[in-house]
Formats: sequence, structure tokens, C-alpha cells
Amino acid sequence: VDCPRCVPQRRPSGRMASVDLERLFQQLYLQNQRHDSQQALCDALKEEGCLASTRVIEAFSAVDRKHFLEEGCEDAYTNAPVRLGDLHQSAPSVYGNALEALELSRPDLSFLNVGSGTGYFSALVAQLIGPCALHVGIERKESLVKHAREKCASLGLCNIQFICGNCYCIDVDGSIKFDRIYVGAGAHRDARFLWKLLKHGGIIVGPFQDEGSDSQTLLKAKRIEGNSFSVSPQTAVSYAWLVRPDEQAVEMRIKPEPSSPRSSTIILEGPEWGRSNSSLFPWSFRRTVIFLHWATNRVHGSLLGRLPWECWYRHILPWLAFDAFEPRLPEPQDKPVIACASCGNPRACLACSRCRSVRYCDRGCQQRHWPSHKSECKKLQKGSAADK
Repeated sequence: VDCPRCVPQRRPSGRMASVDLERLFQQLYLQNQRHDSQQALCDALKEEGCLASTRVIEAFSAVDRKHFLEEGCEDAYTNAPVRLGDLHQSAPSVYGNALEALELSRPDLSFLNVGSGTGYFSALVAQLIGPCALHVGIERKESLVKHAREKCASLGLCNIQFICGNCYCIDVDGSIKFDRIYVGAGAHRDARFLWKLLKHGGIIVGPFQDEGSDSQTLLKAKRIEGNSFSVSPQTAVSYAWLVRPDEQAVEMRIKPEPSSPRSSTIILEGPEWGRSNSSLFPWSFRRTVIFLHWATNRVHGSLLGRLPWECWYRHILPWLAFDAFEPRLPEPQDKPVIACASCGNPRACLACSRCRSVRYCDRGCQQRHWPSHKSECKKLQKGSAADK
């Protein structure tokens, strides 16, 4: 569905079980405990259950949280969020949950960090996907972009590309797609367009707004096919919200630019062959280059061999998209557009569970339209039964 609906499960009313109460006190104790080193913090996170897999534990051990904060920060090794001016980091336990949910199981996964902030989370991810993966961070504050670049470069993580800009200005259709995306700030419902930056089978994790309220839930969404996503809630969280371009202009006390033309449009581009490290390209691209080199140099008289290798290398391959040879699934173009029967939204995705003939945006629209749809629903059910 285009806009999946996720409702966190609520615990039934009544007294809290003693086991739950004990776990709550244990978490509060661990969260307020200040440690003297990164390793001590990692041990506490393992005890709390926030770090489970061996690779994620190793990533946390390898990257010192204090390195990305100001000197003398006393809360660097505390499992709590830290805010020092523009420098802000979520609690390490939240980052741990996000890393586990992202399923960074391969060293070549492409990654986009929306709201990359200090660069700490990007540095953690780099331990899992390696130095040769396509790794992009986007952040609206120039000072934080500079900070993240310097801190990551000092750790030898020079391959991470940090871009200054507002994520709402990303041109989804013109940008490359990613295997994994993390959103580091609260995303309103209208920010779910970021899900379209995923490849088929890709995963996005972030704090998304709950339906009908301003609360947030850390969601994990996996792109199944086309615009269909499998969504699972992870945990309730509270992040600062993503700032839209008009809100950013007010914050900076400048006059907002007209909505069109969009001079601030951001196109996320992949590496360029011949200028970028070849290891940043997916295996499908490198395999094609190897084949072209073999065909032009070894297979005399072939169609490919009619052009010299220098021509392919300097004038053709650099113009090909980073993911030009990646398999693509056709987007569902032939499905009829069915508007919401309640509000008229043309992107309604929830069908009536009884007649399956009308669509709604969400449960709220369905409930509001039910009094007028009730009698029609019964007729449609009888009609479909007669057809069978």
C-alpha cells in the first residue's frame, strides 16, 4: 500500500505485571547510569537487550560516541539523548534498535541517512557496510555537515558523502535508489515520500508520525514491489521533527522562496565511472565493464569491438547511471486509480473488507463513510455472491 497504517499494540488495562515492572525499573536504572568508556556503555546496552547481533555490538565498540560530541561532555557514555547547541544525538539504545532493524547484513549495501546530524550514526553504519559502499548523509545545517565530515574523515571514513540540504527538496524520480534508509528525525505523514527512494527489497527505518496524533513510532518498512510495503512498528520514540523548507525559512528569518520553480531541488546521484572509485559501483556494473573490456580486446570483429576500449571507458561508461545494470521490476502502471469514498484522495489504498468495491485512505475515512456506505455494502456483497 502507498501509506501503510500502523497502530502500536496497547497493553490491556489493569495492574502492571511484576515482571514488566521489574523490567521498567531496570531500564530506568541503566538509562540513568553514567559510564566511563565506550566499552562500558556497550556492555550496558547488551545487558539491556538493545544490542543483540555480534556485528552490531562490534560496530558500537569500534566507534566512540564522545568523538562526535564536544570535548568534556559528561553524558557521552550515558544511554540518553544529548543536545549541545546544534550537536544532537539520540540515545544509544535507539541507535542500537535502528541498526538491528536495518538488517545491514551485506558489506555492499547502499545507505542514505536522512538528518545525518553529527555523523555518529553514519559512522556506526560504515562499520557494517564497509568503506566501499555507497553511503550518503543529508543534513540541512551546514555547520553539522562540516562537523560530520571532519569527524568521519578523522576516523578514515572519507567515502561517506555528506550533503547540505532539506530532505523535502529531494527529487525522488531523478535520484538513485538505496538498499537502506534511516530517518534521524520525526517524519510527518507527508514525509513518507522518502519510502520511494528504496530499491525493491530495501528497508527504511525511522520515527514516523502515528495516525491521528503527534506521537511517533520507530517503524521498519520493507519495499515489496512497486509501491507496496511491509511495515512493522519497533518501539515508541520521541524525536525532534523534520523541518520543512518553509519552516526552515521562518527559522532562519528569511523570506520563503516560491514553491515553483524549485531552485533548491536535490538530486541524489551515484558515483561517475572514471572519476569515482570503481568499488563504489554494484557488481552488475563492474561485471559489464569486465565483459566490455574482454569483448573489445579479445573478440575481434564483434559489434562491441568496433569501438576502441578507450571510447567505451572515457565517453560511454561515464554517462551510464550508477545502477544502470541493476534488475528492475516494472511499476504497476495499468492499475485503475480508485479515489477514497470519504475524502476523494486519489491514492486510497484500504479496501472495504466486506464488499472490496470501495477504497479509503485509512480507518478514519472508512468509519466516517460507513453510515452512508452500509446499505450499499450489503447490495454489493449480494451482487458479488450472485456473480460467483
